[in-house]
Order: sequence, then C-alpha cells, then structure tokens
Amino acid sequence: MADISNSTQSYSTDMFWTDIQNASEYMNVTTQSLDPSGTTPPRLRSLIFPVVFFALIVLANIISLGAFLVEKRLRTYNNYFIINLTILDLLVGIGLGAVIEHSYIGRYPFSQNACKVISGIFEGIVNASNINVVVICADRHQAVYDPINHYISRSKRKAVIINSLPWVIGLSFWIGYVTVWEFVVDFDNGPHCIQRFHLSPWANMIQSMATFFLPLAIIAVLYVRIFIKIRKTVERRNNKKSTNFADLHLSSSKDTEMTGESVSSTSHTGSFSDITETGRKEGTTSPSRKETKIGNSGQEVSTSASCRGESTAEMTKATRTLLLIVIAFVLTWIPISVIGLIYTIEPRLVVTGLPNDVFIFFGNLKYGNSLLNPISYAMSQPLFRATIIRMFSCKRGPSQVNQPR
Repeated sequence: MADISNSTQSYSTDMFWTDIQNASEYMNVTTQSLDPSGTTPPRLRSLIFPVVFFALIVLANIISLGAFLVEKRLRTYNNYFIINLTILDLLVGIGLGAVIEHSYIGRYPFSQNACKVISGIFEGIVNASNINVVVICADRHQAVYDPINHYISRSKRKAVIINSLPWVIGLSFWIGYVTVWEFVVDFDNGPHCIQRFHLSPWANMIQSMATFFLPLAIIAVLYVRIFIKIRKTVERRNNKKSTNFADLHLSSSKDTEMTGESVSSTSHTGSFSDITETGRKEGTTSPSRKETKIGNSGQEVSTSASCRGESTAEMTKATRTLLLIVIAFVLTWIPISVIGLIYTIEPRLVVTGLPNDVFIFFGNLKYGNSLLNPISYAMSQPLFRATIIRMFSCKRGPSQVNQPR
C-alpha cells in the first residue's frame, strides 16, 4: 500500500509538473506542456487566447468602474457591493499578466520568494471575489426577510465594512495556506512556481472547498430562500389585489341597492319632513365620517413611513443582478472544481484520462467569471448600459443635475 502511495506521489510530482499543478495555479495557456527545465520554446499562436482573455477582463472591469465614477445614480447601497466585486475582478485580470509572461518565456518570471508571496495574494483575491458573491447573497437575504431593518441600517459605512470581509477572509486564508506554509517548510517552487498544496490531493481538495464548494453551498441555501420568499410575496400581493377587487365590486353593489331602496321609500312616503330629517341625520354624521377618514389617512401615512423600504424596482434590479452573477459563478467554476474533486479521489483518472488541452480550457474558464460579471451588470441594470453608451458616445447626461438621495 505504501509502494502504491509513493508511486502515486512520484507520478503526480513528475507528470503533473505543468499539466495539472501549473495550470491549476496560473492558468497555463500553452497548447503544449512545458518540461520542468523550462527549455521548451513557447508557441506564439498559443498566446493569442490568453492575451485577448486578459485584455477583455481588464477592459470590461475598467469600463465598469468608469461607469460607476461617471454616473452618480449608480452609486447606490446595493451597487457598492458590485463596485467591490468589480475591483476584485480587475485585480484578478491584472494578476493574469504573470500567466502570459510565464507562457511566453517558458518559466515563472520572478524569484521563488516572490512566487510564494504573489501566489498567496493572487489566490486570496480570486477567493475574495467568490466570497463577495456570498456577501451579496447574504445582504439580499436580509433585504427580503427583514426589509425594514435592512433599509433603516443601510449606509455607506455599513457597505464599506461588509465589503471588507471578502478581502480579510480571502487574503488571510490564502496567505497562510500558500505563503506562510511554503516559507515554513522551505518549499521549492521550481521554475514554474508550483504551489505546495497541489502535490497533495487532500490539500488540493481543501483549497477547492474554500474556493468553490463552500461558497456554492452557502449561495445555494441563501438564494433558494430568497426565491421562495419573493415567490410567496408575489402570490400574496396577487391574492390581495383580487380580494380588494372583489370587495370593491361587492361594496359597489351594496351601495347601489341601498340607494335604490332609499329612493323607493322616499317616493312612496312623499313626506317632506322625512326628507328633512334624513338630511339632518346625514348632516350630523358626515363630519364624523370625514374626521374618521382624516384620522385613517394620517394613520396610513405614519404606517407607510414606518414601513418604508426598498422600492419594487430597486429590489427587482438587485435580485436580477444577483441571479446573473450566481449563474456566471457556477458555470465558470464548476468544471475545474469537479475535476479537482476527481483528482482528490483518484489522481490517475485526471492525469491519464483528461487531455491537456481540455484541462487548460477549464482552468481558463474559472477566470472567465471576472469577465462575465461586468456583462451581468449591463444586462440587469438599464442605467448601467445607458451610462456606458454615453461614455463611448461622449454625451453629457442629465444625471449630474438631478441626484437621488
């Protein structure tokens, strides 16, 4: 059993030097494997995809930040979380610049000490981007289940504090898991900046859990609860509208019947005194009804003021944005995460059974999340789209005149 374990470890270290470990960590985008000595010349045509991919991520997130900077109406409480996610995705795109340099020269461009530090920071930022999706879900969950307190407590200070959590959690975990661990054991990263946890299937599984599976589980629970709550709220409103319509129809019928009866009784009696007496009674009761109506309207105003919360349009826009972000997160991360899970159970299935190009594609795909997020904002927020169009058409919008609270 020990011999099998040792052979598996040796096989993983030797054969996985760039195909699995280097691709997992740095999105190896070459169409051929680089040998451990780093002497294999790169193919220039293989750099077309990573260069375009890198440029699109950086450009899309810079445009998104520019839209938030130009249009003040986009700087709402909900969009503070989107701005934080945009900054994280921009840093992910910038960090991929080392991947292009690595692929071009055939080795990691910096020293091993820099490799340990930069790798910890880069993986921390990637993880913080995923954790930020969890934070957005948690905030939406509170907005749906406790709308009054959520609306009352909304502030820029609260948004900044909450948005700092992904940075603290992501960087703390990964700097400890990569940088500190490798410095303590004095790990040799080699010419391709291999991380220590990739050499152990179970250590690799821990990082997969922290990066994808744990955030996915939390997101799934929160979003299902949000969906159920919103669905119940919509059904309740529809039932209330139908009930109010039925009551209105019934009351109108009753009023018509009562009016008919009073006219009929008056025409039968023909007594002027009865009409005068009825008029006196109506005159005495009318002011009290007016007072009651005024009192009720005042109570309604105070109640509406105390129950103030997000508008329906604002909640719909935030929920739609969250849905698109979650879909992008799942679609881009689930393939490589499942591959990592299979590698943990049986490394040979991935080493010998998965073509290198396929693994490289799925390794690239997870970083595509940073490209799909800005597209999600544009799809879910009309004002965001209009701002981007105005930026490229160099038109001055009316948003600088009328600013919302």
